Amino acid sequence: MISAEKARLIKAIILDIDGVLTDGRVGYGAPDLIKFFHYRDGHWLKLALRAGIMVGLLSGRESAANRERATELGLTFVRENIHDKLEEFEKLLKEYDLKPEECFYMGDDVIDMPVMSRVGIAVAVADAVPELDEVAAYRTHTPGGHGAVCEAVRLLLQARGDLDSLLERYRR
Repeated sequence: MISAEKARLIKAIILDIDGVLTDGRVGYGAPDLIKFFHYRDGHWLKLALRAGIMVGLLSGRESAANRERATELGLTFVRENIHDKLEEFEKLLKEYDLKPEECFYMGDDVIDMPVMSRVGIAVAVADAVPELDEVAAYRTHTPGGHGAVCEAVRLLLQARGDLDSLLERYRR
């Protein structure tokens, strides 16, 4: 589960893309890859941004679709074509003056393990490889690309005590 004590420290949400924000499938079409992102994931990332949490993407694959989705959502950063995610994570810590325990990371495969083992809160999507259970504080009930980010961000915002105030505008 997501600890309230750890949740209150979180200043940044970092997400893998393929298998987390998407279902992990890749479709090829001219001129770029075709990817499908879940609408609710995007809305809940915007809620996290409203709560003052920076949100960024860290992906091993480069795609115009990744950048377009990040721009549409107003995300803080997008790092693509990253083959050593831990090295890039260390750069992000310096660039944004963050400590590892101030970061929340979601992944789905073993390439995510080094970063997940360093962050304050690590989350694996429901259909992630079993090895991530060694480093994840939570495994979503929802698979990647189908609202898993929504599920995890909701739990984070609830544990931080931000959820009710963020949802007030919808409860009129």
